[in-house]
Amino acid sequence: MARMVEMPEKALKLQCTLAKEKVLSTQSTQLSYLLVEVIPVGAGEAERMPLNISFVLDRSGSMAGEKVANLREAVKLVIDQLEPDDIISIVIFDDRAEVLVPSQPASDKEGLKRLVDKITDRGGTEMSKGMRLGLNELRKNMGRDRVSRMVLLTDGQTFGDEDECIRLAKECQEFGLPIVAFGLGEDWNEELLDEVAGATSSSGGFSEFIQEPSQILMHFQDVLRSMKGTVAKNAYLTLRLVQGVSPRQVWRVLPLISNLGYQPLSDRDVQVPLGDIERDVGQAILVE
Repeated sequence: MARMVEMPEKALKLQCTLAKEKVLSTQSTQLSYLLVEVIPVGAGEAERMPLNISFVLDRSGSMAGEKVANLREAVKLVIDQLEPDDIISIVIFDDRAEVLVPSQPASDKEGLKRLVDKITDRGGTEMSKGMRLGLNELRKNMGRDRVSRMVLLTDGQTFGDEDECIRLAKECQEFGLPIVAFGLGEDWNEELLDEVAGATSSSGGFSEFIQEPSQILMHFQDVLRSMKGTVAKNAYLTLRLVQGVSPRQVWRVLPLISNLGYQPLSDRDVQVPLGDIERDVGQAILVE
């Protein structure tokens, strides 16, 4: 059984499908599933929301050679594709961190690219220092009508600050700010990056493996494409349940699988965080 609910002011439709058309009322506990599809409609390219993107980039000694060269070129090509009203910031870190490009409109593209050319390799790796500065830069321009992301890339193991990285990721989630975390090569801490990005998964954060430096550009382009396709940001789904019905788990199954959880609002209402919704993808939510 499917039911369609239109919300034209939001350019979204909800299609709700129950696993069982009818559920018998009995004394025993029963398990059922509800699929909620969030379908964007009527949103064109001209309605694109401006962006707020911060690159937090590892420039430690292990990034020497092909890695840092490809990193520079990938960031410069992203800059070329930003609109003048988009906001960009760039933070680089080794065992220290610095704001290479303070949060600013992407209007002076040549000037921004000259700064990117200054990224060179050096030192060790303390990722939390870069994350802290990146969050500070993003917060300067976060708003309801601007799509924000932290794009984090590292090729190594951070030293002694893992707990602080996770704490900062949870702080990002409090602001509804997704972290897209990329691990480059073979020597990065997969468990840590998964936990960092996973802390923001309900907002749309995720982690990915980049095998070769030449693939950095492709992954950065995917992030930019996703941001440009956003039609609703920091969305929430509210479920009003009949008496005796309660959710056990809520999962996003499209576009990325993640456990969203839920927040009770009353004895009947629960709220589910959806994060940002993309024009050509939408979302599918499975409620148990």
